[in-house]
Amino acid sequence: MISTTMTATLQSSLTSRRNISDLSQRLDKAGQEVSTGKHAEMYRALGPRSAETLAVRSQLTRLEGFVQSNNALARKLESGSSALNDIRASAQAVITEALQAGSSGQITGTLQLSAQMALDQIIGAANRSHAGEALFSGIETDRAPLQPFDEANPASGQSPREMVEAVIGTGPASAAEAETMAEALAEAFAPTTGDFEGSFYNGTPAATPDRLSARIDENETLSYGVQANDPGFTELLRGLSMLASADVSQFDNEGAAQAWLNEAITAMAGGRDALLQAETRLGAQQARLESVMEAQAAKRDLYTGQINAIENVDPYEAATRLTELQTQLEASYMVTSRLSKLSFLNYL
Repeated sequence: MISTTMTATLQSSLTSRRNISDLSQRLDKAGQEVSTGKHAEMYRALGPRSAETLAVRSQLTRLEGFVQSNNALARKLESGSSALNDIRASAQAVITEALQAGSSGQITGTLQLSAQMALDQIIGAANRSHAGEALFSGIETDRAPLQPFDEANPASGQSPREMVEAVIGTGPASAAEAETMAEALAEAFAPTTGDFEGSFYNGTPAATPDRLSARIDENETLSYGVQANDPGFTELLRGLSMLASADVSQFDNEGAAQAWLNEAITAMAGGRDALLQAETRLGAQQARLESVMEAQAAKRDLYTGQINAIENVDPYEAATRLTELQTQLEASYMVTSRLSKLSFLNYL
């Protein structure tokens, strides 16, 4: 009789320990669900709905890729817009000074210095990069687009200043000659006919039709970017080079000086206006990108809501289950404790 009782007691003790182990595991899972709000064994709990959450998560992953790349593109476009604004501001200072000199008839050597300083500033701004990629080099983003004015281009061995001086020499001797030289210089600065791309510019040639582009959504690609061999740049650089390479105040012929100054102002103003148009187009591209990003943010919230609706546990149900399991585990501990205290003496 005592042997049978001891065997039953031992069996009850072992069963109680197994129950405690099982309850502890279930309690851990319930605690995890209460703390995270998600099913501890997600796909087992969801069953057939697992395919639904996997599909939505796949869509969310693709969307997150676009969000990240579009954020980087937005910062790049903003850097380009800022650089263009700085370039126009540098050019405008020289245009204003040149107009004042022309209207007063008092051209001084400071105009040449101002043009040289503006050239350096504009070349520096045009050579800016974002995340290691040049902003105005076209698809060849691994190189700065513009050669410093007094540095020889490795491709031709000629500096931009030397290219200009090869055309204008010591400067025009008459108004007619000034206009002729300005036309020749315009041809030299034209990417398709002159030496501009061999001495001044190092980016993607104008003859290459490809432009920078980015896929900003599943079914949309955005073409963007301004190149430093676009007409706005070439005209602006030509006008500044005319003033930086020749001291107009030292021209012997007054008509030549005035004509040269007028040609330079016309080129600079035309380049400035063209860059403003380019900046406007860039602004429209930024606006389109922003619109897509706003739609993607809304879609991301929708996908996240769908995933939460599928994967999240009912917080009230999880808390109730946790409390029940705690109560059951405490009861099991009490039973096990009592069984462990039984001995042969209890039956004597």
